[in-house]
Amino acid sequence: MNNNLACALDRLADGENAIPPLEMAAREGSVMAAAILDHLAGDDERRAYDTPHAFEIFIRAGGNPPLYESVSTALARLYERFAPRRLLDIGAGDGMALLPALNATSRRPHTVDVVEPSAELLARLRPQLSAGTARQQTFQAFASRLASGQPWDMAQATFSLQSIPSVERLEALKRLRSHVTRLVVVEFDVPVFDDARDRHASLARRYEQAAREYREQAPLVAGGFLAPMLLGQLQATTPSNFEQPIAAWQDEITRAGYRIASATHLHDYSWAPAWLIVAEA
Repeated sequence: MNNNLACALDRLADGENAIPPLEMAAREGSVMAAAILDHLAGDDERRAYDTPHAFEIFIRAGGNPPLYESVSTALARLYERFAPRRLLDIGAGDGMALLPALNATSRRPHTVDVVEPSAELLARLRPQLSAGTARQQTFQAFASRLASGQPWDMAQATFSLQSIPSVERLEALKRLRSHVTRLVVVEFDVPVFDDARDRHASLARRYEQAAREYREQAPLVAGGFLAPMLLGQLQATTPSNFEQPIAAWQDEITRAGYRIASATHLHDYSWAPAWLIVAEA
C-alpha cells in the first residue's frame, strides 16, 4: 500500500492526477490514502468541524503520550543533575513536556519563565505556573529584546525550534547565549533525501505509521490533521517547518556559540527518533 501511496505523493508534488494510485492504496487499506481522497474531494464543511478535534486527539493520544513521557523524564533528570534556579522554556505550548517534568523533580526551579506565541496555549499554561513570567511572543522577538541582567541557568526548547526559519533561529540562539548557562534542545532526527521519490516514499511510510497508531480514531486524525499537513508539505511554496538531522542541529547550536556536552537518543517516534541535546553556553 505504501508503494501506491508514495506514487500518489510523487504525482501530487508534480501537479499530476493522483487519484488512481490513491484509490489503489485505499483499497489496500491505507488510512492516509483514504484521508487524502476525502480531502481532495473538498468536504470543507466536515473538515471545519473535524480539524480542531483531530488535533486534540493527535497530540494527546497515539504515539505522543510515550514520546512526551520520555521527554519529561529526561528534563526532570536534568533538573536533578543541574538544579537550575531560573528556567526558561522556549515554545512551551500548554506545558505538555514542562509541567510533568517540574512535578517529577525534587529540585524544582525557583522561577520558570516561558515564551509561547500561541495565546490559546499560553492561557492554558499560565495558571499552572507558580513563579515566573509568561510571554506571548515568538522566540525571535523575545531574543531580539533581551537586555543585560536577564540570566537563566537553563533554557529548554522541546520540538519548538523546528518551526522557526533557519536563519532567524540561528540569530536568536546567538542572542540568547550570553543570557544562559546551559541550553537543552529536543528535536527529531529527520532523514534528508536528495531524490524526491525517496523523500515521498519516506513520507508515505511515516505518515501511514503515525495514522495507524490511533487505531479506531485513525480516520479522524488522518483526515482532520495529518492529510492537510502532508498536502501542505508537498504543495507549499514556502515551508512551514524547518526540521533537520540531529547532526545538523548540533552543528547549528555550535555555530551559535555553544559547546555540545551530549546528544542522546530519547525515543523512537513514528515520525523520526527524538534526541536530547545538552549544550553549554
